[in-house]
Amino acid sequence: TPSGRSGDPEPVCTGRQHKHTMHMGLHHLHNHATMRIGTSFVRRRCALATARGRARLEEEALAALNGVLDPALARCKRLAVQPDATVAVKLEFRSGAMRRGAVEAAAAAAIEALPWARRSSVESTLSRPRSFMGSNAPPSLRHVGALVGISSCKGGVGKSTVAVNLAYALATQGGRVGLLDADVHGPSLPSLVRLAPRPVPPPP
Repeated sequence: TPSGRSGDPEPVCTGRQHKHTMHMGLHHLHNHATMRIGTSFVRRRCALATARGRARLEEEALAALNGVLDPALARCKRLAVQPDATVAVKLEFRSGAMRRGAVEAAAAAAIEALPWARRSSVESTLSRPRSFMGSNAPPSLRHVGALVGISSCKGGVGKSTVAVNLAYALATQGGRVGLLDADVHGPSLPSLVRLAPRPVPPPP
């Protein structure tokens, strides 16, 4: 006889019984996991009824947003969870020269992936940049965030062409761009671009 008391044979499972036992065990584990997920979901939905509960959900939503936002390009300016499980988000972009629609779509997808969130509402605004010169900037450069210089020690190599193409590319992305030809002897911009037939507006 197997190990144990003499005369007490050890139970032996047939193949069909073994499969049935495994199935029952897996079914129990599945039900247990479902109960845990369901309990967590119910707790989060119940948290919508109180201001303190919604504050905890806002922290969870903000963590989800930080996972998809590049802090160098955009930040979450305001986030609010409504009692109906709607999450309202307002983003602030640091530059207009970027695909804002793609970032807004990624933020909405991150919010709506949360199990308790019913839908999202994403708005955006554009911040006024600080001058690259700091506090010493003159009024005309007070809100110019970056200065890009195109230079060379040789003439006729395409400096003006590169500068014009770069300026137009940034403007196409949504940025506000100014273009200055610093060649006082023979500027090339008049032959590359055409100004609109109206006076240049004064600086803000």
